[in-house]
Order: sequence, then C-alpha cells, then structure tokens
Amino acid sequence: MLPVFVFRPLWTFCLLSLASASYCQRVNPNDPSWRNAQTSHEVTKYNGTSLLKLCQLSDPRRISVYLDNILVARPVGSDNHKRVGMYLKRTMEELGYYVEIDRFSEQTIAGSRTFRNVIGVLDPSAPRWLTLACHYDSKDMRPEFDFMGATDSAFPCAVLLDVAHSLSPYISNRGATDVTLQLVFFDGEEAFRDWTQTDSLYGSRHLAKLWADRLYPPYNSYNTREIHRIDYLVLLDLLGAPGASIPNYTPTNDPLIYNTFWDTELRLRQLPNCMDTSTSTVFTGYSLNANVEDDHMPFHHQGVRIMHMIPTPFPRVWHTKQDDRSALEWKCMTNIASIVRAFTARYLGIRI
Repeated sequence: MLPVFVFRPLWTFCLLSLASASYCQRVNPNDPSWRNAQTSHEVTKYNGTSLLKLCQLSDPRRISVYLDNILVARPVGSDNHKRVGMYLKRTMEELGYYVEIDRFSEQTIAGSRTFRNVIGVLDPSAPRWLTLACHYDSKDMRPEFDFMGATDSAFPCAVLLDVAHSLSPYISNRGATDVTLQLVFFDGEEAFRDWTQTDSLYGSRHLAKLWADRLYPPYNSYNTREIHRIDYLVLLDLLGAPGASIPNYTPTNDPLIYNTFWDTELRLRQLPNCMDTSTSTVFTGYSLNANVEDDHMPFHHQGVRIMHMIPTPFPRVWHTKQDDRSALEWKCMTNIASIVRAFTARYLGIRI
C-alpha cells in the first residue's frame, strides 16, 4: 500500500441509525429489489448482554494457531505462499464455506507470475455479501532477508478466520438472511519492485474486473453484476502492532459504516471484562483526507462502498525485518478481533 496524506482533523460523527435490524426475508436474486435493500439496511443495536457474549467468544489461543500457520515468509511463487493459500482454503471449507480459487497468470516487472485469490462465501444462494478482506502474500525482500509480514498481513488474515470460526455456531440464526459473510484473501498486493499502478494490487485488480464483467444472476435483463452483490468491502491491513489508530479516510470510506465501527468499539469498551482499555482507542473518529493505495481501490473505482481499516501512521516495522511476531501486541490484537466480530454480528443481525 502507498500512502499520500493530507491531514484534516475534523470530528465528523455522521451517526448511523442504530435501530433494531430489519429482519429481511430471502429475496429472489432475479428480483432486483435486493439492490434496494443494500441502501436501506440497518444494523442491529445489541444490548450489553449480547455484546458481552460476543466478547466472550474471544480466544487468543485460536488466533495464535491461525497465526502460526500464516506467519512465514510467503512471497508470490514460493512454496510457503502456496501452502498458506491452501491453508486458508482448507480452513474455510472446514468452517462450512464454499471456497473458490481465482487463479490467473500475469506478466509482471519480475516476469510471469501466477496468483491465487482465495474466496470463501458462507451461503452462496444469498444475493448480498458483507465482504471482509485482506491480502495474504508477503513482500519479497530477498536476498536481504525473509520478510514475515506479521502486521502486513498475517494477523489480518488470522482475524478473518477467527471471526468466521467464532460466529460459525450462530451465523445461520441471522436476521438479514439475504446477506451472507464473504471472506476474500487477495494475492499479489505487494509490488515486486517499486509501487506503481501496474506493479501492485494484482489480485484485487483482477478480481474487481472479473466481478464487474460477470452478470449476476446470469442472463438478467437489468445489468447487475457480481460486484454489485457487495454491500461493503471491509479491508484490514497493517494491524496488530500497539497504538494502531484508524481515522475515517474521507475520500474512500463510507462515513456511516465507519461510525458503526467507532460506535461498536465505544460500546465494547464500556462493558466490564470485555476489552483491554489500557490500550489506545482504535477508531479515532477523526476524518483524514488521504489516499492510501491498497486492495480496496479497484473496488472503490467500481462504486463499491468501502471501510479501509489501516492505521495512520503505519507501524514502525512496516517493510522491515522487525515485522515479525515480536511486532504484535496481544491486547491490541484481541481488541481488534472483538471489534470486527461484533461489527460483523451487528451487520448480519445475528441473534446471540
């Protein structure tokens, strides 16, 4: 990812309506009304008891196991890269997800490379997706050193798997039945040399175009595409180090969904024995006029609503040998996992 920042410290709380979720009945994808439901969707406002139950689903040991299987040097084309991709696929399948591998080859500045986006969807028949995403490749820093990429983005990958695992017993009992959870692990986010528009974001550029070209449902007469199924793309990157601070990136983030994350963290912090309040608040509420090049941008250009979870400033270990397990702080990690889990449950209207 490549940052271009212009700081604008405005407290802009566009408070989202947090009334009870409107429990939708499954709609026929051939009926275009599912598109209207995307803009009228309301998230659930849980009471304290339900939020506390969501917090109690936290399990640092589970996150650690996921992390152990991802936190290796995994540049595109390496054996580790293939192994991690297959681990993501196998883990989602064990959790009941339908998994697709978007495999493609492309000529890069470093020669021809094969990429594999790993995509899991829990209920393929649902017309709408809440999409949680991150990239799983690590930057190729050889021959200087093997880059582990703990924050970039092994821990974000572990968060997605942890959210899927922890909510799996409850997610079928959701109010918003026409929306399902989709997990996307992008490949080829990192540049092989210097970041440019063509040497970066290989997987997300390919997938955004693929879905923008593919009709959904097939042969429909109102020209909706696969990419239109995404209610929101929530992209996690550079997370897990202490002191992560995520502003509202005003050029790309949807203000309503940003404030849902902000509100979710605020309410979790007010509960006893829920979050570690000795750490700094993750969602600041500040607006930042900034363009951060990352995997969300090809989707943003297609009109998809975005929530970009990336800290400002970047972690000090960014693209250094020190971005290993020692860069991660468990208090910060479990807090982030709790926030993403609670947000996901609220959006899907999961009854817990």
